[in-house]
Amino acid sequence: MTDPYGARTPGWLDRAVIATTSHLPDSWLGLRVAIGLRRLVTMRIPDDDGLDVVRWGLRMRLHPRHNGCEKGALFTPQMYEPGERKELFAEIDRAKSKNRPFVFIDIGANVGLFSLLVASRAGEMAKIVAIEPEAENIKRLQFNIAANAGIPIQVVPLALGESAGTVVLNVGENDRGGTHVRPITAKDRADDTVTKVECRTLLEVLRQQGITSIDALKIDVEGAEDRILLPFFKDAERSLWPNLLIVEDARDAWNNDLFSELAQRGYAIETRTKLNVMMRRPVR
Repeated sequence: MTDPYGARTPGWLDRAVIATTSHLPDSWLGLRVAIGLRRLVTMRIPDDDGLDVVRWGLRMRLHPRHNGCEKGALFTPQMYEPGERKELFAEIDRAKSKNRPFVFIDIGANVGLFSLLVASRAGEMAKIVAIEPEAENIKRLQFNIAANAGIPIQVVPLALGESAGTVVLNVGENDRGGTHVRPITAKDRADDTVTKVECRTLLEVLRQQGITSIDALKIDVEGAEDRILLPFFKDAERSLWPNLLIVEDARDAWNNDLFSELAQRGYAIETRTKLNVMMRRPVR
């Protein structure tokens, strides 16, 4: 990541493949064709290499190996989270119609593609907080922020949990999107081979960032969604509750029925996608 943006421009074959896959229809057949074609690029690229492209009007370096979201944004940006994008853009346009900044919280930001997508639509007046504990993911996001002057994304290099402390970070070897945290043990504390990261509560982070209202919040933390959100809703003032929630449906890993708990707080399911559930409460 020391090379400046533009140093890793795709070659002629890469450009041809990307141009083809990025115009395929968002369908089962379109995806199958894209999967076949993109191998012509990924099979030649070393694990940590990226390609410099423009996505959603922003300059980005995307790494197609071992990170599914970056691979998708590189080869098939038209297929990247269309349902989630629709709901987010509607919320952004609502904020713009009231002539106020859009506030977005990205929990489990990975390399920050949701944050970058929101920034591309919301503009420089937005307030975007991307929370991510994994060092390489943070480095990639910070590179793309630096490649776009004035982009309104604040990176918070932390894990979130029920309480402040230290947790163990397990990085997904085959897909960085599978990175997750677990409680630390006494054995972990003495083991230098274990990656340990700082953990705070969501409410603490929001207060430190000066957040007083939230238009949309996305959370994807591999099964810890309930342990982050339920303490927040218990302790936070209602004025801080998000208008729109995008929650990864990881209910099999939850200790609590998060969707029922959210429904009791006035949130209703707006729509579902393959991975996420989008919920709204009445607009303020």
